[in-house]
Amino acid sequence: MLFDVARFELRYQLRNPVFWVSLLLFFLLGFGVTASDNVSIGSPGTVHENAPHAIASMIALASLFYLFVITSFVANAVVRDDSTGFGPIIKATSIGKSNYVLGRYLGGLGIALLGYFAVPAGMLVGVFMPWVDPETVGPNNPAYYLWPYLILAVPNILLMCSLLFGLATITRSMLWSYIGVVIFFMGYLIATTVLGSKVEYQDLLARYEPLGFGALSEATRYWTASDMNSKLLPFQDQLLFNRVLVLVLSAVLLALTYWRFSMEERAPSKRKLKKLARQKAGEVGDVAHIVAAPLVNRSYGGAATRAQFLVRLKMEVLQVLQSPGLIVLMLIALINTIAGLWLTQTVYGTASHPIGADIITNIIDGFTIFLLIIAVFYGGELVWRERDVKINEIVDSTPTANWVMTIPKVVAIFLILLSINAVAMATGLVFQLIKGVEEFGIANYVVWFILPSTAEMLMVAILAVFLQAVSPNKYVGWGLFLLWFISGVFLRNMGYSNALYTYGGNPPVPLSDMNGDGGFGYGAWVLRGYWLAFGVILLVIAHLIWPRGTDTRWRNRIRRIRPGLRGAPLALIGASTAAMVVTGAYAWQNFKVLNRYETSDEAEKYQADYEKKYLKYENLPRPVVKSVTLDAQIFPKDRLMEVTGRYLMRNETDRPIAEVHIRQGNRDAAFPKLALAGAKLVQDDKKFGYRIFRFDRPLQPGEETRLDFQSRIHHRGFRNGPPDTSVNLNGTFVNNFEFAPIVGMSRQGVLQDRTQRRRQGLPAELRMARLEDIAATRENYVRTDWVMSDIRVTTDADQVPIAPGKKLSDESKNGRRTAHFVSSAPIHNFLSIQSARYKLTEKNHKGVLLTIYHDPRHEWNVPKMIAALETGLDYYQANFGPYQFDYARIIEFPGYQSFAQAFAGTMPYSESVGFAADVSDPDAIDYVTYITAHELGHQYWAHQVIGADVQGQTLTSETLAQYSALMVMKKIYGPDKIRRFLKYELDQYLAGRKGDPIGEQPLYRVENQPYVHYRKGSIVFYLLQERLGEDAVNRALRRFVEAWKFKPAPFHRSVDLIAELRKEAKTSEQQALITDLFERIAVYDLKAKEAKSTKGPDGLWKTSITLEANKYYANSKGTETLAALGENIEIGLFGAKPGIGAFGAKDVISIDRKPVKDGKQIVVITSKRKPAFAGIDPYNFYVDRNSDDNVIDVTS
Repeated sequence: MLFDVARFELRYQLRNPVFWVSLLLFFLLGFGVTASDNVSIGSPGTVHENAPHAIASMIALASLFYLFVITSFVANAVVRDDSTGFGPIIKATSIGKSNYVLGRYLGGLGIALLGYFAVPAGMLVGVFMPWVDPETVGPNNPAYYLWPYLILAVPNILLMCSLLFGLATITRSMLWSYIGVVIFFMGYLIATTVLGSKVEYQDLLARYEPLGFGALSEATRYWTASDMNSKLLPFQDQLLFNRVLVLVLSAVLLALTYWRFSMEERAPSKRKLKKLARQKAGEVGDVAHIVAAPLVNRSYGGAATRAQFLVRLKMEVLQVLQSPGLIVLMLIALINTIAGLWLTQTVYGTASHPIGADIITNIIDGFTIFLLIIAVFYGGELVWRERDVKINEIVDSTPTANWVMTIPKVVAIFLILLSINAVAMATGLVFQLIKGVEEFGIANYVVWFILPSTAEMLMVAILAVFLQAVSPNKYVGWGLFLLWFISGVFLRNMGYSNALYTYGGNPPVPLSDMNGDGGFGYGAWVLRGYWLAFGVILLVIAHLIWPRGTDTRWRNRIRRIRPGLRGAPLALIGASTAAMVVTGAYAWQNFKVLNRYETSDEAEKYQADYEKKYLKYENLPRPVVKSVTLDAQIFPKDRLMEVTGRYLMRNETDRPIAEVHIRQGNRDAAFPKLALAGAKLVQDDKKFGYRIFRFDRPLQPGEETRLDFQSRIHHRGFRNGPPDTSVNLNGTFVNNFEFAPIVGMSRQGVLQDRTQRRRQGLPAELRMARLEDIAATRENYVRTDWVMSDIRVTTDADQVPIAPGKKLSDESKNGRRTAHFVSSAPIHNFLSIQSARYKLTEKNHKGVLLTIYHDPRHEWNVPKMIAALETGLDYYQANFGPYQFDYARIIEFPGYQSFAQAFAGTMPYSESVGFAADVSDPDAIDYVTYITAHELGHQYWAHQVIGADVQGQTLTSETLAQYSALMVMKKIYGPDKIRRFLKYELDQYLAGRKGDPIGEQPLYRVENQPYVHYRKGSIVFYLLQERLGEDAVNRALRRFVEAWKFKPAPFHRSVDLIAELRKEAKTSEQQALITDLFERIAVYDLKAKEAKSTKGPDGLWKTSITLEANKYYANSKGTETLAALGENIEIGLFGAKPGIGAFGAKDVISIDRKPVKDGKQIVVITSKRKPAFAGIDPYNFYVDRNSDDNVIDVTS
């Protein structure tokens, strides 16, 4: 009997359209991931589309969204009998409780498992498509698909089925079942966001996160690309614990459901009986007051219809607003907003100050999926409510117009969404109040959030009701909404992102505290008007085909459209179509005429064609730019910048130069004038912005010429995609690659993605010149020259103009302000121009004028920046040599991008990097000081010495800037506080190894790989100064600067730096260390297995620490080979755990370097204090592939 019930349920669900729609959707989801280059789940570039790790990640991730489908299987199995009235009949039979409950459960579970197999099936089919790049596909091992399905999908679906089956059994309501789904979905997102943002909670997340994604991430956290392409998930440790826990929890939930279920109808509770008695008493009392009602004339005119509409509107809205479900959803919205705001993190996990623009952006980003879920859910519930309770025939037979049925449901959904947004806004304001903000910017919330969301939520509400109106049941309507959402994601990823054919689409509106919405919101409102007009057309169609009566077949409903298209419906469609034509044409003019528009495929082909045509000129000899003269006119209100300039150039080669190639780095800039003295323009390729000049007489070695130019950047109208944010109302930030000509060809702007390159017929890899390529040393890696500059910048009188160089004058006249800057030392022909309404904070430090240009409201970290500049200048000049300028400037720019950058003596910082950081918490990493010291370090490493354009180029710039910043941090905070920073760097390095498309290179051959030159570089140089000595490393760096400062071609290579370092290595162990750190990829596995401490009769504590250590050498793909280990490594005892909280020198009981060899060994340390923690390499000096097991608790 049990299996008979299960088979019946399976057969029923197999006839259900929901099953087949969901099967198709999830098949396409899996298919799209492997069959399309443009759809990705975040797998690194060198990981195969069908790698076991990629398949496992997809199976785990998609199960969260499958939750909504499972509800229609298992919850429907419970509620269906009661909703049809067939439940009492079934319960009166001899079927039995166990057969009924478990049979329904197994039937729903079986269909859910069968449906979800569409995901791996789709991925398998996808890799066989003929258009798939074979280089992105690995071996097709069936175990790669079956293993993650068994250990991830099956337990997840068991848990979901048990949870939803129990919820439906208790509530006997599909409504509450779906509310439960929303609660689980949002709770999951909130909890994983909370725990995932904290390193200390990663183990907790791996063990208890219900869908196994945390366990999967933890198990593969430090896997290389080679591991991810070949290894199945190890069923051990946290993953094993997590999966067993999920199975146990599933069994417990099912047992509770079985215990709670009754085959008998339960009597009403005492509370419900009292309520019914009060209602009956009221009804009896009302009988005495019944009087004969006067006869009225029936009316079906416009007044009656309007009255019906108002009554219906009131009923729909009140029913929704008074629903307990809405209260629950409001609470979820509140929790979601609070979690999003409190967990807003920036660099190194340090929080930001509550800037209004950031808060609004976080709310918008965090609410999109949540609001769509609510819209689609209520769309189904409201449209099909009358049919669910079997009164549709009564309602449909009343003389009520279809639009009276349709519009109130749209308004009700719209008010739900608007109410939730209002809760989010109120939460944001309260958050600012708690954080001590004095100016809330309520107007910004209204203009940037409430008003736009009002229009967008109305569009969503219309779509939700329309899709239900055209569907045979609400489940198909939900499926259509999901199909719309997924197809939108796919189309955008495939490059079809034109807002004119993406429902509800509009140009993004980036927000900034400095520049507000920058005037970018105008274009978004044009598109909102366009799509609202289309929404009206959808509403009219929904009105015409609204399902009424018992015959709801599509054919008959379509027939009603033509006769219904007269009067008001026809006028509305006509007016809406006209509005779409007007707004659409205006948007098209902005997209295609005033601005450049291209799809991602067109952009890809453009880059490929550019490379095919011009990269062959990359190594063509060129004259060197010796001086730059610029006159920049900025018109912030017009978002316009006009530049007049001149280059003085010299032939510093040993042969005549016949041609000079000039290109432009910004395709949207105009160059009305570009003239090279003594030469003619022989090619003007306007498509690629590439010009070739030929001298009348070749430029001889040592001869000079000049290049005169005029350029113009004008941001007009609005784009289809993100706006250009270089020239702004307040906060212009432009570098000369955007407005000035570039002499000679380089690889800037060519394709980098290997799949795209193969698709365009290019070599898969465009690797930089090898370290041994001496010919390539004639260019530095920025491809700029050492120049002297003379720059004038003019802007509006209320703004401050800034450029590199010593400021000679600053004058205001006729509403315009002009500043004149001249360089006092050579600088790169890579410079920035900025303008904004700044407040200046200045301090003279030993002859160097330190200036912070910042928004008047952003003063939080200005003193810390000044202090970091002072400490950095003192340290760098004492150890590396003289600072070349008498000024050092930090300039804030709008937070449209999050980075800081070093130009000559001027260091632009995004408002979201440094200026907004909240480092008041003593446990927070002071990345304001770190970034300031890093960018100041670049005034030596890149702006005094610059590497050749070969492998290893960024070792002598980015890595040395990292080292410089670490030494400043060490000087300010002490060595015991560095561990937390190094731990972050180590984790980022290990995580980055898996995503490198070209494969990891040793540090001295780094190919602009940030995880190597930043993250690994920090660890390498910190360990180096620990072993060689800080003074020894600095002596080598000082000699390096003296040898290469401002030196022209040939430029230095990384081996030149390593040679200086080797001069300071006095022992064979130190020489071997340099080899390991720079010339090999060395990885350690250091573990503290056990630590026991006992107190001796002399009052001292003896701590026995069991260690296990190994060392490996890795190749570029991450394949490791065991190496001999015989090094002295730090082993210590501590009163508190290193790197956690306010750990400092007071917590260090003992730390010393001790010999460590391969395998296990026991080290005994004697101390006066009882230790709480012990470990090996406690400060993360080494590249340890799992540093979490370095320090452990000490037991007695």
